Amino acid sequence: MKLNLFILFALVPIFCFSESLYLRDNLKRTEKGDYLVAVRNKNYTVIFIEEKLNGSLVIQEITIPKQLFPQNIPTWRAWVEAGAPNHTAWVAYTVDLSTGYIQHYYSYPHQSWMNISESDSILSKLINLPFTPIAPHKRRYIGNSDGTRRLWHPRMIVEGQQVPGIRFDAWEGRWPQDQSQLSGNQVQIYLPEKGAGYPDYFPYWLQMKAAVGKAQLRIVDSGHQLRSPRHFPMKLSTNSLTTESKQSKNP
Repeated sequence: MKLNLFILFALVPIFCFSESLYLRDNLKRTEKGDYLVAVRNKNYTVIFIEEKLNGSLVIQEITIPKQLFPQNIPTWRAWVEAGAPNHTAWVAYTVDLSTGYIQHYYSYPHQSWMNISESDSILSKLINLPFTPIAPHKRRYIGNSDGTRRLWHPRMIVEGQQVPGIRFDAWEGRWPQDQSQLSGNQVQIYLPEKGAGYPDYFPYWLQMKAAVGKAQLRIVDSGHQLRSPRHFPMKLSTNSLTTESKQSKNP
């Protein structure tokens, strides 16, 4: 089973150019209700923090194909709070903040717990991957060659509104040699510069360069204080997660 993905939280601030940084470190800086909406292969995935505990996070992901999104629902927040009509996947899982590994994984449509093997855990490998800053001369530029060329930056969108003028830092890493389709591929991520006034732990753009083609993940919306109509089927405490039942109380 392949994880339906790509929680992509970003990195700690730059302390020195050569320092390796890890996505798992910034997971500690998220807040309950933080969310982003990613698009890949004509599918949207809403990713949000359901709960933040001492030592772990509860994260939900809801996926829907572009063509199935209801036209009468104006925002992603309204869609989730309405029960995510037409969704094709809805999962929740916990992440150990000290290791970056997934502890528990639950499928709402199947109303069951799922086993996640190390080889299938794309998320765990991504947030445990060391990243380094991309040198300016190696970054993507746009414009003409007459001196008007400038660094390319992804779009920042918050609550459905584009925020102009936000600059991003670029980072790169390399996928481990794990015999998967991603094995050894270069990974690039972009996150807001420190001091931009927006959470700099969200990558707003991710690209994996494979031997054949590229895989891209874009963030098309983000925000705070999202509330889910479904809750993780475990008893939550300030220090740990304890199984409440093996069956979700939500259909």
